[in-house]
Amino acid sequence: MAAVCRDDRGLYLGSSAVSIPGIDDPAILEALACREALSLAVDLQLTRIVVASDCMEVIKSFEGVYLGKLSTVIQEIKSRAEGFASVSFVHERRCSNVEAHSLARSSVNREFGRHVRFLGSPDEHCIPKFVSIE
Repeated sequence: MAAVCRDDRGLYLGSSAVSIPGIDDPAILEALACREALSLAVDLQLTRIVVASDCMEVIKSFEGVYLGKLSTVIQEIKSRAEGFASVSFVHERRCSNVEAHSLARSSVNREFGRHVRFLGSPDEHCIPKFVSIE
């Protein structure tokens, strides 16, 4: 799973990829990616963030009480979110979330653990330094 962080102008701030062998459920991976987005925001000392996911199941799970298969991860994310001035969870189409998915795919064969990159993008073809935010 992976997270990519940009500022409100579209400038690349950092990214991280986490390799956890044995997890292949898309919704669980997407929930863990949202958790990783919060960790990356803490690393970057951000206080106001928007976490975007292309998994509607994950985004809907933040509304009210959720008792499904993601409940443990969702509860942890909600608890961590309290440490920020503002956190929003939004749905975006898969075509808008290409960077994180490309980074996650390119990290599949990495050793177990968290791999964080600040300032320079890990791969300019995968994650450009700037994107237009409209």
